[in-house]
Amino acid sequence: GGVTMRDYIYEGDVSETPLPEVLQKINYYRVPGVLSAACEKGRKDIYISGGEVIFASSTFDDDRMGEFLLAKKKISREQYDRSVELLKSTGKRQGKVLIEIGALTAQELLENVKEQVVAIVWSLFEWTEGTITFKVGKFKEDELIKLSLDTRFVVLEGIKKISDPKRVVKWLGKKEDVFEPSENALILLPTIPLSTDEKRIFRFVDGRRTLLMLLEVSPLDTSQTAKILYALFVLGLIKKKESGIIKIKAGS
Repeated sequence: GGVTMRDYIYEGDVSETPLPEVLQKINYYRVPGVLSAACEKGRKDIYISGGEVIFASSTFDDDRMGEFLLAKKKISREQYDRSVELLKSTGKRQGKVLIEIGALTAQELLENVKEQVVAIVWSLFEWTEGTITFKVGKFKEDELIKLSLDTRFVVLEGIKKISDPKRVVKWLGKKEDVFEPSENALILLPTIPLSTDEKRIFRFVDGRRTLLMLLEVSPLDTSQTAKILYALFVLGLIKKKESGIIKIKAGS
């Protein structure tokens, strides 16, 4: 018997398969599980269920809730220090402690947890080395602050934030590759929150223009255009045209 989707465990290297593509594949299959990325410095886990990012955790110090809030000036140094003291003595989560000492409201905490989770996912798009594993399975959802972040939105925004556009161009392929809209692009379009710029770039993709032509015809700079094209590609709106094969549609 082959591997069933239920116990399917993905293992790969960050340098081989771009993380946005792995995330989109998981999203496509709608399987619940945990995507873990590990390198020498530590690991980050993304909890996914039903095409949504539910939670993310990290062993990196600067990804801790307190550090995140402090860096964003949402809490003061005194509130931070007090929360760390209480955290050690009570064993409670830092978020809970911060609410108890009046540093944040429960609503503010939730909004910041959302931002922090997304920031953890996006930080992984910058990794050039490390291993990725995806374990299928339910996790104890009661232990997590449950967020419902559309994976596709997280992927789209994260790609636009990648600092090195050269990597994105490499992921797209060769300069002479021709891109065309995918078969179900028009069905997908209304379901994805694209900006005016993104829709504009999508309209340039006509099945005749090469990657180089698309970068040249775009009113945006090369790096922005490459990122948008890559996002459209990952989200399944555009695909590479198979060279030399003329597809004849029935009835044409």
